[in-house]
Amino acid sequence: MKKLIMSLVIAAFTIVGAQAQENKTIKEETTVKRIVTKDGSNVKVKEIKSTATESGAVIVEGNNKVDQESTVRMSKDLSNEVLMDDVDVDKDNESSVAKQIEIQNAELETSRRNQQELAARKNQEYKDKQDQMKKEMAERRESLQARPKGMSKLKN
Repeated sequence: MKKLIMSLVIAAFTIVGAQAQENKTIKEETTVKRIVTKDGSNVKVKEIKSTATESGAVIVEGNNKVDQESTVRMSKDLSNEVLMDDVDVDKDNESSVAKQIEIQNAELETSRRNQQELAARKNQEYKDKQDQMKKEMAERRESLQARPKGMSKLKN
């Protein structure tokens, strides 16, 4: 009985070991690219999975020689797969941008009104100064044209 069990265990290991040897080689290289593009409040996310696979078989001569030379036949395969292609709209960003634009427009309007008031004040001051200078000039002219009694008046 003991010999039967031992022979079955040895046979199982031998069969499993012989079946586990495959004469294939596979080299697989996978790259996942994630591209995020922000355009204002739109966020575009695209994921691309690129797989480069090299598969081949090890070919040996069919004789029973030891240390035989082997040749490998390889085939290359390149595949691209789009995993995700989404466009998200960032509502928080849109609302904050809208608020900021409103604030800037309000500041611009206030600044424009202040500049108009300042220009109107300066224009009024200029007109007042011109009127005052005209009055002073008229007073000086009168004082210079004033003659004592008996003298003839100046001709214009």
